[in-house]
Amino acid sequence: MVQSEVKNDKPLIAIFGAGMMGSGIAQVCIQAGYPVNLYGRSEKKLLEARETIKKNLIRVASKKTDVPSEPAALEQIALLQLELLQIHTDIASAAEDAAMAIEAVAENLDLKLDIFQTIQKTCPENCMLITNTSSLKLSQMTPVINNPSLFAGLHFFNPVPVMKLVEVVSTEETSPETTEFLFNFCKEIKKLPVAAKDTPGFIVNRLLIPYLMDSIRMLERGDATKEDIDTAMRFGTSYPMGPIELCDYVGLDVLQSTLKIFRETLPGDARFAPIQLLDKLVAEGKLGRKTKQGFYTY
Repeated sequence: MVQSEVKNDKPLIAIFGAGMMGSGIAQVCIQAGYPVNLYGRSEKKLLEARETIKKNLIRVASKKTDVPSEPAALEQIALLQLELLQIHTDIASAAEDAAMAIEAVAENLDLKLDIFQTIQKTCPENCMLITNTSSLKLSQMTPVINNPSLFAGLHFFNPVPVMKLVEVVSTEETSPETTEFLFNFCKEIKKLPVAAKDTPGFIVNRLLIPYLMDSIRMLERGDATKEDIDTAMRFGTSYPMGPIELCDYVGLDVLQSTLKIFRETLPGDARFAPIQLLDKLVAEGKLGRKTKQGFYTY
């Protein structure tokens, strides 16, 4: 564990999962002055996440006009902010004294349930328990939550430091006070919150996933090339990225998993039927940008 010496009157945020989402959430929290405990199973991965956050903080500082532009000065600014970050390989210690615990692990229900059950052994009774799920229903997790009034979802978007939107997801048992706190928290970390009900995919993914799947089916049928599909949607709708390249950016394994979740929660909906081309690429380990090959080669 890397200790922080910073004194801070803002509540402690514990984040569970040190991948792109977890480290991104940690970054925006410390930028807003929140102390953060970041949990991951591997110290190597945690140190890599810390280094990524540091580089991002330097990049952010370099764009400001009211700070010195020398590399040493920019690094010092980042290091001061990083004093708010503690990294943990022990989940129990990461949860201690946390006012909010944010789960940001893979889209695996059993894994998320295990995380929440473990967190609740050491976190304060009044700790808010938050999931960053993008597609699972929160009602599937509430059976293991001791106080459902303090349980909700904050669906951040990747990359977290760049993407402005956060879906604030409430269940029927989430208290109005919890929802209000989360809206204010999102604004403090410079995000734009929207209210979403506990339905499959919430708002964005309920609309986005069918669109992405239709683009893959169009490619699979041979209706158009991937390049022409992407060009058409970029220039025909002013989207910043075409659907096929967006699939590669999100991760084809992530899309395959999300499609399966939708299929289970919305049975009979043909929009979420398996896609042979997607399954083939995933089976071959071609997952998109993160493996340097997906629909495109990088």
